[in-house]
Amino acid sequence: MQPASPSSDSAGAPRITLAHLQAMVGRQQPIAMLTCYDHPTAQALVGAGLHILLVGDSAATTVLGENSTTAATMDFMLLITRSVRRGAPNLFVMADMPFASYPDVPTAAANALRFVQIAGADAVKLECDGRHVEIVRALSASGIVVCAHLGLLPQRAVQHGGYRAKGRTSAEADRIVQDATALAAAGAELILLEAVPDEVSRRVVAAVSCPVLGCGAGPGCHGHVVVLHDILGFNDHPPRFVDRLADGPAFIHNAAKEYVIAIQTRQYPAARHGYPTK
Repeated sequence: MQPASPSSDSAGAPRITLAHLQAMVGRQQPIAMLTCYDHPTAQALVGAGLHILLVGDSAATTVLGENSTTAATMDFMLLITRSVRRGAPNLFVMADMPFASYPDVPTAAANALRFVQIAGADAVKLECDGRHVEIVRALSASGIVVCAHLGLLPQRAVQHGGYRAKGRTSAEADRIVQDATALAAAGAELILLEAVPDEVSRRVVAAVSCPVLGCGAGPGCHGHVVVLHDILGFNDHPPRFVDRLADGPAFIHNAAKEYVIAIQTRQYPAARHGYPTK
């Protein structure tokens, strides 16, 4: 693979950097973030006011139809991250480190470096806890921007007994705050909290100095992210923290239906669709 090359679709727009996100927190301006998995969607999202595109391993379930995010591989994640970067060259692109891609410091460092050098990611996200302090410290020391993902961890859903909200007991809440504090001290420049009570999010915000992003984590976070396909209506049972904002399946279905009708009524192909002989 060659390094990703930016497109010119948003030429002239200011590049959103970590410093930009930090300044937004200082101005108390909310950060808007969505998942994105491909080039044309990234292009469509440019200009919508978003700040961060998360190339999530959720692509395994939302795009590939797998039962778990653990099906996402490094090669797959690199490929789609590279495509999103080309489609949105000036947005902050965060890439998910997939399942089993960071079991130890050397492996994590090598794989994170591939996301930055090959795919053009601005940051990598790890589903982690206090046991990952040394990995976060090593990546940060290498100059890689790390987002520490705490709370509900989809990659460990089987290990944790399913997709359950976290931090709802005092012990769990304390552990999340402690882990967030330790990971931020180790060099995590961003924290993402998934499916935790707002009270826990506010405690984390108070405990760390970096931007805190929420995914179903209440209004106390500095910014918020949901899965694009959920707001587009592709999920029949979206999480409770997601509003359905469009009917994407119906839009695609109706377009395909019009195409079929055009063929059956012989309106397609018409003369304008053909190539005349010379």
